[in-house]
Amino acid sequence: MKLSLAAMVTLAGLSLIGCGGPALEDTMAPEAEARTVSQFGTCTAPCAGGTSVSCTGTTCSSTNNQGVTCDGVFTACPASCSGLPSCSLYVNRSCTTPNATKDCCNATTHKPNSLLCSGSAATGYRWLNF
Repeated sequence: MKLSLAAMVTLAGLSLIGCGGPALEDTMAPEAEARTVSQFGTCTAPCAGGTSVSCTGTTCSSTNNQGVTCDGVFTACPASCSGLPSCSLYVNRSCTTPNATKDCCNATTHKPNSLLCSGSAATGYRWLNF
């Protein structure tokens, strides 16, 4: 009798453990770059400009400032610079029209920015961050 009671208690204990723990969520530390979830879950990736993209699936992964993939379908972060050239292509390069501005995309923040043609006739004019 004691043996069958011990077996029943063991079986009940294992049954409770096997019911599973909390659902796995894709919560990432800010410094993490990529994360993969291999059970049903939601992945979210922060994007430039304070936006984010999310998806839900059986298998999902996220990469900061790039996008998310759920069940093999990739959803990219929205482009925030709408085809503007990178500011780094022009910063500190010579320009000819004082006080002219040039719209460009900040490579660090991925946000639109403007450069200003500034300097003097004696030293020359250069595109500078505005």
